[in-house]
Amino acid sequence: MKTILNFKTGNFLFRTGIFLLVSAPIFSSFLFLFSIFISSYKNYKNFLLDKWNYPFFLASLFLIISVSISSLDPFSNKIEGWSNYLNWVSLFNWLPLFFCIWAFKPYLCSSKSRKIILLLLLSGSVPLIISGFLQVFFDMHGPFNIFNGLIIWFQREGEPGLTGLFNNRNYASLWFTILWPICLAILSQRKNGSKFYIYIFSILIISSIYLTFSRNGLINLFLSSFIFLKASLSIWIFLFLILLITLLIAAVTNIFPISLKEFAISILPSEVIGRFSIFENLEVFTSNARFSIWLSALEFIKERPFLGWGAASFPILYETQHDICCYKSYLQWYGHTHNIQLEMALNYGLPFSLLINTILIFVFYKSFKKIFLFKRKDKNLEEINLNKFEKAWWTSSFTFFFSQLFDIQYYDLRLNIIFWIFISGLIVKIQEPVKKAKNLQEI
Repeated sequence: MKTILNFKTGNFLFRTGIFLLVSAPIFSSFLFLFSIFISSYKNYKNFLLDKWNYPFFLASLFLIISVSISSLDPFSNKIEGWSNYLNWVSLFNWLPLFFCIWAFKPYLCSSKSRKIILLLLLSGSVPLIISGFLQVFFDMHGPFNIFNGLIIWFQREGEPGLTGLFNNRNYASLWFTILWPICLAILSQRKNGSKFYIYIFSILIISSIYLTFSRNGLINLFLSSFIFLKASLSIWIFLFLILLITLLIAAVTNIFPISLKEFAISILPSEVIGRFSIFENLEVFTSNARFSIWLSALEFIKERPFLGWGAASFPILYETQHDICCYKSYLQWYGHTHNIQLEMALNYGLPFSLLINTILIFVFYKSFKKIFLFKRKDKNLEEINLNKFEKAWWTSSFTFFFSQLFDIQYYDLRLNIIFWIFISGLIVKIQEPVKKAKNLQEI
């Protein structure tokens, strides 16, 4: 038994789960479960010693209290057609993943370990790229069966943009933008050797983001490039991205001379310009469905600020108020609030939302200081190269968090797992001196 329950086995299962996450999430989930069991079994004595567990324990307590009180008849939301069962089931989107933050730490205990995770994430995404290109260029939608139907890949026909294995273009675009900083980290390595394949891979990822026709994806591409390139790569690439952003703003607004607007429209793809046309003026922006959703969500939160309305309550509330079905068209989806902070507050109350987001902002702040601002004069080439991957880790994590301000892809199993793995890695980075002092076993 001891031979099986060792860190090497857990590490192998965890890394294999990372590699299979996007293409075989069910297999990946079982591998993660076994790796969690092993790390918990080996490190259970350290659970209460890790002070980073306390805020997530408090958040879990808020969550359970909110759901429990809302289950009582005097405090029920009284929404016709809504079941409290949804509230209890929704806990699986949060509580197990809070525990995973601690359980995954031994597998993320060093910069080298985190680098390997990023490389596995990148290489494991090849099926996503292939499926997307088969869908767009060859009109192949599947289904493709593997292992006698145990794994099925397919893309829904009739949907605009590349969706790939996610079957949703916004989910796919977020995954691609998570991969993009990893490509930048590899390209910025200070060592000899051909980078031909990673250049090809980078072009494929950028092309995939464009083919999703996702506003969020393009914004995240620019954001992650800005964060990473500003400190790590050529100033010319950075200036090129600024030029592209300027042209896009010129094409969809009237703040630049008409000659520049016409030039920008002539060279930028019409699909990209169309996706950002809502920013043309304030009237167009405020008439957008998403703006209406945010205002409605704020009104609902005011009515039940401490307990929330319960998971999956928003589409019913919105339909009751506006007499609009949750799905009107692919551009008008009313199934959630399109903002994770509003979503948490509306579902479970403001205390839970404020606590979780405060924790995450603090994690990003502390880890940013250690990764981007902390400098040592005695860094060798290996440390410099590893730091590029640390920057990619932070950038991918923050890109995910930022994207949830305008849409919610969190509820996809693959995406919420990788997000909390990223957060776990950032906390490990913050803890590094403490970790070494407590002799946390590294894999």
